[in-house]
Amino acid sequence: MSTTIPTLASGAPATGSEVIDCRIIVRATPSAVVRPAADGVWEVHVPEHPVPLTDLAELPEEPRLGDDGWRDAGSRLVRRLTDLVAVHPVKAKRHLVQVHVPASTTRRNLRNLAQGLVGAGHTPLAGAPEADLAVPAVRDIRIALSAVSGDTASAADRELRLGAELGAAAALADALGAVPDGSMTLDWWRQQTRGLFHGRPGVRVKVRTGDWLERKGLDGVRAASADPSRTAGLVEITWDPAAADGELTDDRPDAVLVGGAVVPAVLSALSRLHSPQKVIGLVPVTGLPADLRPPLTGRPEEVVTHVGGRTTTLHVTGDETGRAETVSRLATADALAYGVQRHRPRRIISAGPTSTGAKTALGTRTGALFTEDPVLARRFTLRGAKVGERWWPMPLPTDIAPEPDGPDLLNSALYLRGFTGDVTHIHLDTAGPAAATTPAGDTVSGVTGFPARTLVEWLRK
Repeated sequence: MSTTIPTLASGAPATGSEVIDCRIIVRATPSAVVRPAADGVWEVHVPEHPVPLTDLAELPEEPRLGDDGWRDAGSRLVRRLTDLVAVHPVKAKRHLVQVHVPASTTRRNLRNLAQGLVGAGHTPLAGAPEADLAVPAVRDIRIALSAVSGDTASAADRELRLGAELGAAAALADALGAVPDGSMTLDWWRQQTRGLFHGRPGVRVKVRTGDWLERKGLDGVRAASADPSRTAGLVEITWDPAAADGELTDDRPDAVLVGGAVVPAVLSALSRLHSPQKVIGLVPVTGLPADLRPPLTGRPEEVVTHVGGRTTTLHVTGDETGRAETVSRLATADALAYGVQRHRPRRIISAGPTSTGAKTALGTRTGALFTEDPVLARRFTLRGAKVGERWWPMPLPTDIAPEPDGPDLLNSALYLRGFTGDVTHIHLDTAGPAAATTPAGDTVSGVTGFPARTLVEWLRK
């Protein structure tokens, strides 16, 4: 992988000409501006009290579900110092960003700070639109712990590592997702996964070609591709903790995850954290997506046969965005059907921007969560709140499922649910928070990496 993220360390304060000193300041009314104080130390503010990230639990009952502002502070700080490093001829080559934290710092503060520092501090991948404009970035960060309690200091390495992995997952999903569809060929995916997972114990990667798709009946992926014989495929990534420990097993996976850039990002984090859950990731690859058009007058509508024999009648309507959603759902449906039939998982998760209706309903900071299990929906929503990603459980009204018949139905989750059989299915529609027009809080502009943090938090233990 050619993207880089900052490295984090902690301990006693360091000294030297390369050190860029910073400090966290707690304020009742914090400023959003990162600036140097009179003594030259850069200051970033956090609020005295957290704010709720979900309406499904009260903060007095679940204080971990509040946004303490530290994730946001880390992101703002690293973005501002990246601007500083970029124009400094010496510090661009050698620097150490040192963040002094106050005595009131908790272990969760450190975890959230690490998420923000790492998540906002990555560089773009080659092929991304902004890659040619990349500038020197913040690389080395040290958290100075001289003011914190002994308990917090002793847990710092563990909390910073977990926070860094959560931030790195979002950063990697961001970097991969920023590459245009036309550049994300099978060869590109092969190169990226080889660089990311080569030599990683317990991880196995297979990149399936168009010929394999045709033999296995994944006609949904092929129909979604503008050139199915050359650019369509399926990337399959397996994280098996037993294999990482040297055991030979053929256990069914705890989960199958279907999506795009978020899949390798989550699998990478799970393997680095040595999650006890066996997880298989599936990425349907189309290259340039097919430009589906309504049939000519008098011609029948196209019927696509998926893995397992289920069919989709293509009612191609709407504008370019709507047709693109249809293409995405066709490929996702095929991957879901294959995942259920081939791997028999305990649950299957699909993630991606599949319906503009989700963005209209929930805005740009909240993802839509669909599942038939209300208890599961609540647990997943609360887990997302812990890592700063907001979800809102949505209904799956079965009385509207038969109409209309096809992937362009308003509620895309109902369509996808039809391909998962009796396996528990969670669909995450990220049409709103998957991309941002401007930086907001811990979210960068462009592709955001949402929902990588929630998925890592959900699957890591």
